[in-house]
Amino acid sequence: MKKRFNSFTDDSSLEKLNEDLVWKSKQKQKQRLLEAIDQLERSESVKPGNDILPMKKNRLLRNVVYCGIALVILSGAFVSSAFVSPAMAQVVSKIPYLGQIFKKESVGTEIINTLRKKGYKIDSLGQTYYGGKKQIEISVDGSEKYFKRVKDDINKITKGILEARNYDSYKVKITWYDPVQYEYKPDPRQEKYDKINQEIDAELKKRNYHVLDASIAGFDSDARVVLEVLDTEKHIEDIKQVISDVLVNNNEGKTPIKVYKINLKKQEQEGRWGNILDDVGEDLLGKEEYHVKMVGYSVHPEPQVFIYTSLSYSEENKEFANELEGIIDEFLQTDDMKAKIKGDPYKIIIYAKGKKKLN
Repeated sequence: MKKRFNSFTDDSSLEKLNEDLVWKSKQKQKQRLLEAIDQLERSESVKPGNDILPMKKNRLLRNVVYCGIALVILSGAFVSSAFVSPAMAQVVSKIPYLGQIFKKESVGTEIINTLRKKGYKIDSLGQTYYGGKKQIEISVDGSEKYFKRVKDDINKITKGILEARNYDSYKVKITWYDPVQYEYKPDPRQEKYDKINQEIDAELKKRNYHVLDASIAGFDSDARVVLEVLDTEKHIEDIKQVISDVLVNNNEGKTPIKVYKINLKKQEQEGRWGNILDDVGEDLLGKEEYHVKMVGYSVHPEPQVFIYTSLSYSEENKEFANELEGIIDEFLQTDDMKAKIKGDPYKIIIYAKGKKKLN
């Protein structure tokens, strides 16, 4: 069975994971996300400066990605000032007014809503940012004959929306969603795993152990039990033993158990910062003049915003990065944003090519 373009896939780099973090109209699959995350965890190159989200521990990387905040788009904002340096003026001239940002829905939402209102059968839409190449891929439902008839019109409408926003960095790809090609074929192993998951749940409840999740993810050599518990849990080893006993009884005794300790306060912070940045997340990536390849953020140990550019490392570009940081910071200090930030300390980090810090 062929994978759909907006599925999560395994890869050894977080940049490739970014390609698969797409806007879509249907629910994402947790299992595929976990597979992608675990592949990242097996990588030996997770070091500060070498990944989009530098972490001290791989489990923190997993928590960030699992909570849906691995990568978010960040936009700059106009902030009035009594004095603006020439470099600041150049940056400000390229960044839209806050009112313009907040009045707009996301470009993905605008495209898919516009097309559907016009009666086109749109299955889903994906936005990808990989290797600095930005693409919007639209999957069209219906027959192949219908697809061929409407493909050019959909492409024209989509490009018109992008041009109206001055988004010149995106390529547009229109594909046909063939239901036969993507037909779901039940895997007998999944039926077995579902049964084991139910037994694990029943055994844990019988012993009054409360977990956030305890279920098998992956297949064959990649199969493992994902055990999520609060970071205050004192009976992890006992819980693992209960799970292990169930696995042995089902001839799956070699399946490893991966424990993830969840800090609910951090989890709430992750979600909050995702919302903070998501609303203003398009112009830097949408326009070539910004030279932004991708952006990301982490809340470990405290919130950090990462902006990755295609700029070379130079004094001129360092000045530009410092001014841009100042604009973003002033925007985050506006009343509306301060209410969402709730006093969290944060950093804004802008990188040149080669992930060399510019500001």
